Amino acid sequence: MKLIAKTVLVASLAFGVSAPAVAQSADVSPTLLIETGPSDNAEYRRMVFVKYLSGNYVNVNYRAYNRAEFTQVPNSTPADVIAACANGQASTLSEVRAFERAEAKRVARRQAPEIKRFCIKNVSNWEGGGRSTYLDPIFNGMPHAANLNN
Repeated sequence: MKLIAKTVLVASLAFGVSAPAVAQSADVSPTLLIETGPSDNAEYRRMVFVKYLSGNYVNVNYRAYNRAEFTQVPNSTPADVIAACANGQASTLSEVRAFERAEAKRVARRQAPEIKRFCIKNVSNWEGGGRSTYLDPIFNGMPHAANLNN
């Protein structure tokens, strides 16, 4: 089951397949709560959690240490954080890009990663480039696969 979950999310992020299957109109992003911070695995500097939301609930939660391998894990994010994303403002592209710049500086200074949350929702042209525009800055600096740790 975990391999299937990994494959589904990798396909979702890399190839444009909707995962999990949720009703979407036109080419609009799902509601995603993305959390990044220091890794719990000493071989990786940082990890990312990708949570697909349905209202105030997490449909599915994935953990990633690199850009290619996602593992479905139980959700441990507090309900108020999930509700704030579901019912509040979406993160702006400028916030996402500011994180990317700040993270690059932290890496260069050999500082620990900061804990950061992003709420991605209602991004138009998701399949046509919006996904890469919003997610690449969050995943930049992470290895592409387990054997390419950086």
